[in-house]
Amino acid sequence: MILLDCREGEPDRTGQEASFEGFFDFETGEPRRAGTGIPRLRVGEERLWGFECWWRLDPARTGLVDSDRAELEESKRILRGLMRDARRSQRVPR
Repeated sequence: MILLDCREGEPDRTGQEASFEGFFDFETGEPRRAGTGIPRLRVGEERLWGFECWWRLDPARTGLVDSDRAELEESKRILRGLMRDARRSQRVPR
């Protein structure tokens, strides 16, 4: 299930059911083993790479639940803090 579609300017697929197709080489599209490839998901007729969205397994088909929303907000908060810290560490002191 797609928790959050992270692609800019694309239709939002948040909350949609997706099928995990496996791990693939990003450049060639050839199948790879876990740990050596990038996850790929199918949403309807469209394929998404695992880094283009936040996703989780949903074998019970519960859809988006309150804990998903809370964890996403917490993850975004942490990510914003890391990005802010990275920008601060790149500043050159005068």
